[in-house]
Amino acid sequence: MRLLLSLPVLVVALWMVLEGPAPAQAAPSIHRTLESLPDKLKELGQTLEDKSRAAIEHIKNSDIPAKTRDWFTDTLKKMKEKFKIAFS
Repeated sequence: MRLLLSLPVLVVALWMVLEGPAPAQAAPSIHRTLESLPDKLKELGQTLEDKSRAAIEHIKNSDIPAKTRDWFTDTLKKMKEKFKIAFS
């Protein structure tokens, strides 16, 4: 009977030990993380800004806008010609 009663107590004790630190014990590490969070967000924002500016400059310096405009113009002309032939 004693063994039967001591097993659940042992299981609960092991469960509490293996559960990890209590929230009050984990608070200092969370506090340090929260202190460095604004710096990390600022660094992330700066990195995103730099990459966005580089991408925009790459697009401005490439032929993509001119080629796209020419493709739309040619396609529109072809569509107009087909409509004229179809409805005349």
